[in-house]
Amino acid sequence: MQRPQKTAMCLAVAALATAAVLPATGGAEAAGGCVAPAVVGVNLSQARQALRSSDCGVEVRQLPAHGSFITPASPDGRQLVARQSPRAGGQARAVTVWVKPLCAQPANPGPERRGASESRGPVEVIAGLYLQGGPQRTSPHCRRARSVAGTVTISTQAGQPVASRRIRDGHFGIFPLRPGSYVLGGSLAGPGSAPVELPTTAFTIAAHRTTRLNVVASVG
Repeated sequence: MQRPQKTAMCLAVAALATAAVLPATGGAEAAGGCVAPAVVGVNLSQARQALRSSDCGVEVRQLPAHGSFITPASPDGRQLVARQSPRAGGQARAVTVWVKPLCAQPANPGPERRGASESRGPVEVIAGLYLQGGPQRTSPHCRRARSVAGTVTISTQAGQPVASRRIRDGHFGIFPLRPGSYVLGGSLAGPGSAPVELPTTAFTIAAHRTTRLNVVASVG
């Protein structure tokens, strides 16, 4: 039979060992930290809300600007979280998030390509009409240009009208033509009540070729 003094000594040693292990397994709770939620891919406003709900501190760092993307003077709630430290499930007193810059564009972004391009196909011109300009706006993603409504007139280089057509908003105008040189003109439905004149654009169509033409009118 084990002596009472020895049994008491063993229990005391076991209690001390358990106490030594508790801070390590208690983790962030014992240190006043938190378990980081996943916030990559959401905007900064949502990330802050999720982190605070998990009792996490928040540190925000901005990634550098590039191309059409700008870094605002102070973090903007619309900026998207690119990465976080620690990762989701990690433990810390605070979570650091790196946010992407915002895309800066005019209210009416223009198409990436202007002018004419050719490809093999029916002898015709496919015309897209665009407005470009207006007040500068920022958003998490760059918006693509969208064709607008307008009236198009196609004439010969001598000024003889060949075709005229109304193009609906978001659509392209398709004009079957004979091979040759032409001039495109017309007007767009502007942001106000007054129409916006299209710049006169000369183009050429060859046999067995389709010409795609993006025509851009600038607005203030």
